[in-house]
Amino acid sequence: MKRSDRMAWVIAAGLFVSLFFLWGGGYNTSPVFLGALLKAFGWSHSKVAWMPAVLVLAVGITGPLAGWLLDHIDVRIVMGSGAALTGASFIAASRATTFGELLIAYVLLGVGLGASSWLPASVVIANWFGERRGTALGLATAGMESGGMVMAFTVGYIISQYGWRAAYFALSIPAIVLVLPFLAIVVRGRPEETGQKAGESSEPLQGLEVSEAIRNRAVWLLFVAQLLWGLSAGAVIHFVAYLTGIGYTLRFATAAYGALAGLAALGKPTMGILGDRVGGKNALGIALLLIAVSHILVLGADHAWLVVIYLLVAGISIASPVALVPLVLTELVGLRRFGTIYGGVQLSATLGLFGGPLIAGRLYDLTHTYSASFEVAMLIAVAGAAASFLCVA
Repeated sequence: MKRSDRMAWVIAAGLFVSLFFLWGGGYNTSPVFLGALLKAFGWSHSKVAWMPAVLVLAVGITGPLAGWLLDHIDVRIVMGSGAALTGASFIAASRATTFGELLIAYVLLGVGLGASSWLPASVVIANWFGERRGTALGLATAGMESGGMVMAFTVGYIISQYGWRAAYFALSIPAIVLVLPFLAIVVRGRPEETGQKAGESSEPLQGLEVSEAIRNRAVWLLFVAQLLWGLSAGAVIHFVAYLTGIGYTLRFATAAYGALAGLAALGKPTMGILGDRVGGKNALGIALLLIAVSHILVLGADHAWLVVIYLLVAGISIASPVALVPLVLTELVGLRRFGTIYGGVQLSATLGLFGGPLIAGRLYDLTHTYSASFEVAMLIAVAGAAASFLCVA
């Protein structure tokens, strides 16, 4: 293995760890905190759903700027600043006493994550890898769900023993003490920044300019597919509340959510490998169809065996578009302006993940059941699959 290849995999492994603590702790623990905040303050389901919603909205709004910056300045400045803000937002949440203060903390958390996690990690991986780009994207971004699994259990335990404030503060420690130094010392945006030639890493920068991408039909279909994925997957934010509402204990529901995150960590590299073999758009379409099936299965969750099947189907598919969408986009537009274009495309995921929890929460408040929420999410996922299969350059 050439030195550039080794460096590429070292960076991928480090980004896995960064996403483990940043996104795994910042976003994937939201369902656990929602249950604790509902109990502590007595807020409605739809009101509490605003916190993860504004988080993803802030991530998306930050995305275009972060993507542009990644094309023009050192990635360490962008990601390091984001990691520092993420840690500070956890501390702010731990000291909040009103809904407004918590909402502001979640906005800051979203800005921090937008600059330090999902988008910049995908840009770095795309620049360093060529033929095995889908596999590398799947492995690196699996840190989001691996972190979600471990941090969900950890946060649940801390909340049960010391309260939700202590749990928020605990999340700030690895962000500041572990992730920030790694980003400053190890991560590089492209092989050229280390004085190396591109080996396993990316091909010379070729592809579309931003103006050309805006006029590209396939890019807009990808935008729609990712939007519909976000709307559909956003309903899963209510998974813990749904299980406790139909009679399961909070401990069981939290464990099931942690298992879902763990299985999703395996699903991403699995679907990434599939994307390298059958093409990104086809793998993305298959993933969205599996998500639709999972929403049907969860409606039978009063039977424990169906919960297990749901976890297996949702686990392999629910988060895989995070790895597959940038793979599809590199196939469509190349790397020349990939950061800027991906920052714009990621807005669709933001709009979806922003609206998904709100729609599911609102449907619950209207019907007093989550059945309609998951039925609508199923139909949306099917439409997203159709858009993905039609996404041809």
